[in-house]
Amino acid sequence: MVAKTHTFAYSGTLNQAVIPAGTTSVDMYLWGGAGGAGGADAGGPGGSGAAGHHVKKLTYAIATSLVGTTVEVGVGGGGAGGGSGTSAPGGTNGKGKTGFSGGNGGTSGPRGNSGAGGGGGGATTVFIDGSAVAVAGGGGGGAGAGSGSNGTSGINTNSATSNSPATRGEEGVDHSGDGGGSGAGGGGTAGGKSGNGGTNDNGGTGGFSGSNTAQSGTESNGSGVTPGGTSEANYQSGVAVGGTPSGGSGANGLAVIVFNIGVQGYYKVSGDWKALNSMYAKVSGTWKQITAGYVKVSGTWKAMFNNGFNFVSTASGFGDSTGNTTSGSGGSGPPIPQSGGCFIAGTMISMADGSQKAVELVDIRDEVAVGGFVFATGKFLIDDLFEYKGIKVSGSHMVKENSTWTRVSDSKHGKSLGDDEHIVYVFGSELRRIIINGIEFTDYFEVDEKQKLLSIGEKFFGIWQDHNRQTLVDDVTILNNDR
Repeated sequence: MVAKTHTFAYSGTLNQAVIPAGTTSVDMYLWGGAGGAGGADAGGPGGSGAAGHHVKKLTYAIATSLVGTTVEVGVGGGGAGGGSGTSAPGGTNGKGKTGFSGGNGGTSGPRGNSGAGGGGGGATTVFIDGSAVAVAGGGGGGAGAGSGSNGTSGINTNSATSNSPATRGEEGVDHSGDGGGSGAGGGGTAGGKSGNGGTNDNGGTGGFSGSNTAQSGTESNGSGVTPGGTSEANYQSGVAVGGTPSGGSGANGLAVIVFNIGVQGYYKVSGDWKALNSMYAKVSGTWKQITAGYVKVSGTWKAMFNNGFNFVSTASGFGDSTGNTTSGSGGSGPPIPQSGGCFIAGTMISMADGSQKAVELVDIRDEVAVGGFVFATGKFLIDDLFEYKGIKVSGSHMVKENSTWTRVSDSKHGKSLGDDEHIVYVFGSELRRIIINGIEFTDYFEVDEKQKLLSIGEKFFGIWQDHNRQTLVDDVTILNNDR
């Protein structure tokens, strides 16, 4: 028995050869591509990517009918790590045989700086005569972090996608606020599901790994970033290791294929036996290679030699740029108050004594021009900042224009500055008004107060306390009725 070993690293191609005469069985040692880690944020690092899976299948029998058919080996790539920042891109997917790739990681939220999810690893596959005989699943991607918490790690086990093709990992979920994107699923016999985007400004959750086909062999999903099968003699250091925080890429997979040849012919040269690997015959004056030689043993023809395994690489049929549609839930943005109106720090407020004071320094018991006694101060997080005649103010704030009260966002002078988050300051005053650069604004107003001001005009300033008392009574009634 002669063993011919072929080792395949990730190349972005499929490796194909015709199974030659004399091949009796094949041994397979496979490692899938690992998942990438999620990106970091103030809440901590992103989650680690899950290790690529390991499959060991020995003595897969090659029947006579399989001689002359094609063996195909595709090594899965590692998923890339997610980035950090505003709308940072998720890690690109680890690719494998078409339909067996991982998914791309989810992007971070468009508000603030957060971590994106890691890409899922691609599966490592062996097909013989068009059938999958061994598959080592790719690792799930780690999730991105948010300002409130870390992203969780990719999950070494499989939770299968219900999408098609079922072998491809799911895409990570994008975040819609200020939080982390989810990790993507890994490719495999069953592609892994994605994780979920983080709620509010928290980190997301990691994706699931792809599953395996071992066909009576052994399989190991590994633990965390560490793959199984590291004690195998064929293992190479660093292969299939999950991406580590923050944003580290998952390592590529590996395939070691051993073809067992039944009989080998030898001949003696200067007293040493040499393997007979090829023979030639002259046909019409031209030497032709004999691709196989046979000898009859106890009535059965045995192969004396073959001309080896000539693998050819092809990019055709390898790789997916995207994964399956996600089944995870998207992350939402933080609840941002939209009712009150507010100004950025440094906005100068006209005081009752003729001086000016920055809005963030106005304090309880101060006296402001027109508004009078200050009874409350506060600051808020908004995402609707506008510029109004040089003053930066929330779009929901009320301003007096041509003797009529209107929202800044509804005024022709109001210019949106985008939907980024800003910390703004405001206060409540006895007469509910603020003067800035000679322009009259309201102080902090609730939504129902704005509606009342729009409907009755200036009269509201004389009855606002009665209106608020009635609102409190209405709130108690609503709460009691909801019990």
